[in-house]
Amino acid sequence: MNKIRKATVEVAVILTDIAINAKGSWGYSEDFMNAWKDTLTITGDDIQSKVIYVLEEEKTIKGFYCLCTETKKLENFFVVPIYIGQGLGKILWKDIILKAKEYGLSSFQFNSDPNAYEFYLKMGAKRIIYVESAVIPGRIYPLMEYVLT
Repeated sequence: MNKIRKATVEVAVILTDIAINAKGSWGYSEDFMNAWKDTLTITGDDIQSKVIYVLEEEKTIKGFYCLCTETKKLENFFVVPIYIGQGLGKILWKDIILKAKEYGLSSFQFNSDPNAYEFYLKMGAKRIIYVESAVIPGRIYPLMEYVLT
């Protein structure tokens, strides 16, 4: 059975691998992925200072998210590619909402990979504007916001 728990420092490398593999599953080039490496890296400091939870089943991590309450940003949200389409993203999304409420957020923002845009719309997020990537100059992506009710 799937359960959600707070991430521990020991899983930082696993979460980084999940982020890189999930991002790479969209077919991006090696150069593109190399440019994203630092952004997709989860550190022990991240785990200690941010709201990072994992979804796992029998000690296998299937997805995770990273919410920074200071900046009110959802920094990472990934499901292991082989588990996409099984409803795990929805389960994690509901937990993000719960944690955002627990930490007193009225909303949070995040950058959407264009391939995940429709998912976020289905979850109730709204596009604020299109912005240029800080990682890949010239690449445009949706800046999204979710307002808690």
